Amino acid sequence: MRWLTGRAEQLPLPDDAIDVVWTLSTIHHVPDVEGALAEARRVLRDGGRFLAVERQVQPGATGLASHGWLPEQAEALAKLASAAGFVDIAVSSHRLPRGPVLAVTARRS
Repeated sequence: MRWLTGRAEQLPLPDDAIDVVWTLSTIHHVPDVEGALAEARRVLRDGGRFLAVERQVQPGATGLASHGWLPEQAEALAKLASAAGFVDIAVSSHRLPRGPVLAVTARRS
């Protein structure tokens, strides 16, 4: 295994290089989500999977309590993934011991 440093919008990987791109509690910090999705699609092999998971937050939350997604934000990411060329896109919610999370999954065609 090797570790690489990069940004979501500019991954230090060649085209069609990997099978999975995942983001755990971080995509809400990415300034250029469309660029990050395009980059994820670029580095994924055909059939590769994309997964984004964020803590579900309450409307009107502030500070640390606002770090995550509202359901509408997960749906917005799903629409952006579609525009970026991903297929088989799904939004799901899950109850974990620490609270609910929202997930967006997609596949590179």
